[in-house]
Amino acid sequence: MKNSLCTLAWMAANTIAAVVHAQATTTYENGADGVTYKVTKQVVQRSIPTTEYQSREQKLYRPQVRTEYQSYQQTHLTPVTQYYWVPRLRGRWNPFVMPYWAHELTPTTRWEARPTTVQIPVARTDWVEETRTTQVPVTTYRTVPEEYTSRVAVSASPSGAASTSVANRPIGSQQLQSDPPREPSPWSDRYNGVTNRR
Repeated sequence: MKNSLCTLAWMAANTIAAVVHAQATTTYENGADGVTYKVTKQVVQRSIPTTEYQSREQKLYRPQVRTEYQSYQQTHLTPVTQYYWVPRLRGRWNPFVMPYWAHELTPTTRWEARPTTVQIPVARTDWVEETRTTQVPVTTYRTVPEEYTSRVAVSASPSGAASTSVANRPIGSQQLQSDPPREPSPWSDRYNGVTNRR
């Protein structure tokens, strides 16, 4: 909006300057028909717009998403199994065998709370600066002189054959076939509602 207002103001100033710088010259010329003409030549400076494309660099920021892993501490329960030697009496209920003691490995499981480190992905957006080359239209104005010529007849009495023909006309009036009659027509009174009496 601001650029268009500046352009209009600049064009208006150029138009006013062109009108002010207009140069007019006036001469008189005699034509072949004997008529004198007033010839006015006026040079006006006119602005002509010219649009061309120029390369401009623009800085842009584009989003770039990257993923980072953040560490968090968590506590979870882990089973822990241990083996113990447990004495057992064998042959207690067998009447044919003498009872004896034997040791056996017996597993024992318990749950322990242990801290662990967990990697959790986190998305982060970074704005990366980029430089791009674009073609931008640029309008420039150049001043060109233009010449306007006007011819106006200032003497209406041509010389030569035309003036001779005017001088050779007879003095007085001549009756033409298309002249109106000197006496009224007998039919004119009837149309006016009056009877023609002679």
